[in-house]
Amino acid sequence: ALKRYLLLYVLSRFALMMTTPFRMAFAYEIKNANQFLIGWMTTSTILVYVLFAIPLGRLADRIGRKKVFYAVTPLVAASNLLLVSAPTPEILILSGIFLGFQDIANFTLISAMRADLVPQDCIGRWDGIVGMFAGLVSIPAPIIGGILWNTFSPDYIFLIPTLILVILIPIM
Repeated sequence: ALKRYLLLYVLSRFALMMTTPFRMAFAYEIKNANQFLIGWMTTSTILVYVLFAIPLGRLADRIGRKKVFYAVTPLVAASNLLLVSAPTPEILILSGIFLGFQDIANFTLISAMRADLVPQDCIGRWDGIVGMFAGLVSIPAPIIGGILWNTFSPDYIFLIPTLILVILIPIM
């Protein structure tokens, strides 16, 4: 279970670090978003996290972390797909709204799963191991994103992490 957790955490961290540096550049350069639209995208992401982190965390404690993770993961994937396919500015804002669930999945749900897997007296050590591996995959992730942008298409920066999200479901 710990190996699967480590793989889950590392893959989701890789996806996060590959998309984060390029999301707003993509909205600006590819989707012609102006500064106000980018501001609304970011604000909507933060608002979703603020409004839903506690209720979804409580729900995860009540019905299970995996079930809530399964429920929010399609929203995170939809965020990337909407960003890539957005025909209108409103869709970019909707992409930002769905992106708020990424932080809930990564920081609230996946982190909480650790409590079920690791004994209390080993949490610090385990967090150090997970942090090291997450850091190691975070280093090449934006570089790979830049290579994808320049070599193939900026769309791949968001489509590949969406595929990773689909792979995460059976890992759970």
